[in-house]
Amino acid sequence: MEERSAPVPVPDPERLDLRAFIDTLRAGKADGAYLRGLLPATYEAPERFRRALYAHAARRPGGLKSRPDEGYDVYHDCVVAHLGQRRRAFASFVPAGAAAGDQEISYDALHLRAGALAAAWRSAGVSPGQAIAVVLPLSVEHVVALLAALRLGAVVSTLPPLGPTFVRNRLERLAPDHVVIAERHRHLAGQQEASLLPLAAPARSDSAQPSHWYAPDEPAARLLPVFGDPAAEPVELTAAALHEALLRDGLVVLGLDEADTLAAPGFEPLQHAPHLVLAALAAGAAYAELAPGDLEADPRLLERAGVTVLGVTRGLRDVVLRRGAAAVPRSARAWFRSLTEVVEPERWDALARALWARKLPGFGVAGAAAAGGVHLFTPPSPPSIVPRVWPAPGRAWLLAELAAGTLPALNAAGMYTPMSDGEPDLAGLPRLVLAREPDGFVLAGAIDVGHDAQAYPTTEVARVIEREPAVRHAAVVVSPGRTTNDAKISAIAFVEDERGPDGRVRLPVGARAIAALIEREMGRPFLPDRIEIFPLRPRLSDGVADEAWCRAQYLGGALHDKARSELFVLLSRLGYILARPGGAE
Repeated sequence: MEERSAPVPVPDPERLDLRAFIDTLRAGKADGAYLRGLLPATYEAPERFRRALYAHAARRPGGLKSRPDEGYDVYHDCVVAHLGQRRRAFASFVPAGAAAGDQEISYDALHLRAGALAAAWRSAGVSPGQAIAVVLPLSVEHVVALLAALRLGAVVSTLPPLGPTFVRNRLERLAPDHVVIAERHRHLAGQQEASLLPLAAPARSDSAQPSHWYAPDEPAARLLPVFGDPAAEPVELTAAALHEALLRDGLVVLGLDEADTLAAPGFEPLQHAPHLVLAALAAGAAYAELAPGDLEADPRLLERAGVTVLGVTRGLRDVVLRRGAAAVPRSARAWFRSLTEVVEPERWDALARALWARKLPGFGVAGAAAAGGVHLFTPPSPPSIVPRVWPAPGRAWLLAELAAGTLPALNAAGMYTPMSDGEPDLAGLPRLVLAREPDGFVLAGAIDVGHDAQAYPTTEVARVIEREPAVRHAAVVVSPGRTTNDAKISAIAFVEDERGPDGRVRLPVGARAIAALIEREMGRPFLPDRIEIFPLRPRLSDGVADEAWCRAQYLGGALHDKARSELFVLLSRLGYILARPGGAE
């Protein structure tokens, strides 16, 4: 029989000992009774939690320069506070023999390089309050540029360098004053009016100028949400919101300290960047970047990186289940997953049990960088196929009616709704459904339909498909998948039919050509699950395919039926002929 440990005493919420709370979380002893006795008080009085959080952070060896409600030096608290201890801040690892090789940078070297780059940018005309978009893959150069921007007091945005259409459309929405991009990716930025900043600084740049002191309501980050409307306006995070989120998530939710190395290979950068890296730095930990494909080929990279807290995606989960728990390094003390990924309870439970046998607790997080980090979390605990979820400490929130998000739910189920100044604030966050249980909450998933609940840019991708000369019109249909937080993306291309010598319909373009076009312009993450081509003419609205009509006709099977009908194909060809200039003559 398993030996039961003594119950953990429930703390007094009026006298929050954050160190004890973090230790209890890290030990996997924060059960429902413990959390129920502590967390509600932090929701009702966020100021009390915030005071405890900043007092706890200030007691660390590096101290804390920022002062709640007075000002925030994000750069100092992420870098300068950890100088002189010869600890690494960031590292990237590749398989042995790879041309690029591993990269590593200490806090001290990061401080020197970020200071020199900030000085070079200051000479180039960058001033506090200007917006800087960092369009770089996660690397040493990315982290140096990110920190240089924060040192100057810029409003920071990050984008992965995917396809030119992806990058240009998002730069247009972010409207940065300056763009940081590698020479090999410079073509992705196009003719943006924003000036390009150098990635290299002169060897003797003056880096002595102190870092910027943000006012509490001064914006420090401008990020694009990945949930809800795919064309939504960017979300601006104030320095106060960003700094508190970094401390909360780094020190409490992820439970990091200076001995830790955090890695989250495969976590969606649009959702989680730059939050995870900055949260690790704010905690004095290191962040290790590893490519998911490299890990599938050689999981021993995790051991070489010395990862202690590991973010696990479905892909890495399946690698571990195939290879066994030994694929997770001996250095690991905990693992976590994103709760907005596709829900597959049995497979996650299998992983949790395999790792629990090695005394590795797992937990989950739900949130996004544009929403100010983690909003829901499952505490590290023994495996459970339906783990209990709690809102992150210190965030005011409401369990709201699903049909009217501003009213408290009358029943045990409702939508998690964060509150800001007494008003609902869902900016950057998916609409997540919670069901109240005696020992916490059950996360039922997101209302939003998309891959991992993320919004798919249907209109943007449809316009990309229409760049193929043989495609007359295009639409993208998003439909629910088999499991929660899942979706199936179907791209539909409408073409004018051609006839072979036998008189049968031939399609002038194939699915592979369309897939290659989407990957080239948008990036591999935006490849649809299915591409279908119909020799038909759709209903048009303002000159483009009517999305609602396409969805109804496609999901109902009408498009397939019409494509098999000679009459509909001939009528579509006639429609294309009449639509040509002079076609009616």
